[in-house]
Amino acid sequence: MTNKFTISFILFAFLISGCTSAKNIGEISAVRTPVGPYLKMSCEELISEQRVILAEFEAAGASVEKSYQSEKNTELVTWLLFFPAAFMLDGNQEQASAYAAKKGQLDAVNEALQINKCGVTKTEPKPE
Repeated sequence: MTNKFTISFILFAFLISGCTSAKNIGEISAVRTPVGPYLKMSCEELISEQRVILAEFEAAGASVEKSYQSEKNTELVTWLLFFPAAFMLDGNQEQASAYAAKKGQLDAVNEALQINKCGVTKTEPKPE
């Protein structure tokens, strides 16, 4: 009887772990930003813009991860205490959208730096 309960609990845990609409940063694709406006900027302006966007991008990534973890914790408690409410969890779409936009902007600035031959290497975000 204990083995059936253990197996059932493990299957239930797998089932509920995939139900959330929250996304972590590895699941979020960049929203393509046009490179055109950045091509008009000087190398110094592009580098400055890159720094600003990178800082915002990292902050957005931290927000996504924080909301993702919070959503997962809430989901687990909800499933354990009152499972019908688990279907009403919202996820972290707002934070994920902001992260995707910043990711796209950073890609566009990096592309403009390369096209303008600014001699700066592509900036990658720090791993979370």
